Amino acid sequence: ARLAALEGDAAPSLVDALLEQVARFREQLRQREGEGNQGHARGWTRQREIERLSEQLEEKEKETQQLMSQPEHAREKEVALLRRSVAEKERARAASDILCRSLADETHQLRRTLAATAHMCQHLAKCLDERQRTQGDVGEKSPEPERTGGAASAQAVIEKLQEENRLLRQKVTHVEDLNAKWQRYDASRDEYVRGLHAQLQGLQAPPEPERPSCPELMRKEISRLNRQLEEKIHACADVRRELVAMRGARDTALERVQMLEQQILAYKDDFTSERADRERAQSRIQELEEEVASLRQQASWTQDHREPGSCRIHTGNRTFKYLETDALELVAPSGRRAGTGSQGLDSPAEGRCPGATRRGQGDLQCPHCLRCFGDEQGEELFRHVAECCQ
Repeated sequence: ARLAALEGDAAPSLVDALLEQVARFREQLRQREGEGNQGHARGWTRQREIERLSEQLEEKEKETQQLMSQPEHAREKEVALLRRSVAEKERARAASDILCRSLADETHQLRRTLAATAHMCQHLAKCLDERQRTQGDVGEKSPEPERTGGAASAQAVIEKLQEENRLLRQKVTHVEDLNAKWQRYDASRDEYVRGLHAQLQGLQAPPEPERPSCPELMRKEISRLNRQLEEKIHACADVRRELVAMRGARDTALERVQMLEQQILAYKDDFTSERADRERAQSRIQELEEEVASLRQQASWTQDHREPGSCRIHTGNRTFKYLETDALELVAPSGRRAGTGSQGLDSPAEGRCPGATRRGQGDLQCPHCLRCFGDEQGEELFRHVAECCQ
């Protein structure tokens, strides 16, 4: 039937269908190559993942050596973490196995398809050869240029199909090589996972004999922690007592400081007032000394210029010393300032003795206003001097 179809008018349509099928197979092969490249990239990624896992395994081995000296509960936690890690790795391996199996199935299917295509191309080539021979025989009897041109085009198509078939075979070989590499990678990965399982079992096995001593270790640890807690409680109580004592001492010190501050303020006020009193008394004494000196000069001048028979004033040492001492005793306690001697001499006062009319009343005279008093009026003179000097 195929030969009849090739010999008849349906041969070009069969070639077109074959070309379409080859193009479709070529597209599928390209897709498989893309998937193979992706798988190769994933293989490199998995290789890096294996290296990373190897580093993690070395770290886990170091941690395992450290855990051998740790309590049982820490080891159990570490074993649980390792179990979870192994479970995750197994899930990842199962997913990669499924992917590899799917790639292998697709590779086998593509290989069968390519084999069928190659067989069909070979059969088509044989048919074309037979047709060419048949057309050659017929051409010798009755040449037909159109049939000859069609045979040449069919030969070109066949050559093109053969070249594509060769390329497809090369690609199939490349895919088979990739599949073999994937199989070797899967085998090495399975071996690595089995090694991880063995190491995990080795980690789980040593703690078994130590489990009976775990409760004893827990009791010892609890007793040690209880002792530490009691020690800390006693230390806290001692610190609280010390804190209370320090607070009492601080309050006492603050009270004493406040009392001392009040005493200092009182002493300062007393000192200031005493100093002011001393300054006022000193200034008053100086003023009185100046007044006494001026009065002495005035008394000596008056005595020298007094007329005969006038009122005589005793200017002896006894009278002036007596007047000066009494004046200081009367003026100093009061703390008041009196006018200067010049002001006392300039201001006129009642009772001043003008001339010789008043001089005969006695021998005593006020040093400020020059008022004369008798010998029996000593107390009145003192009161007058106190009032006049103020």
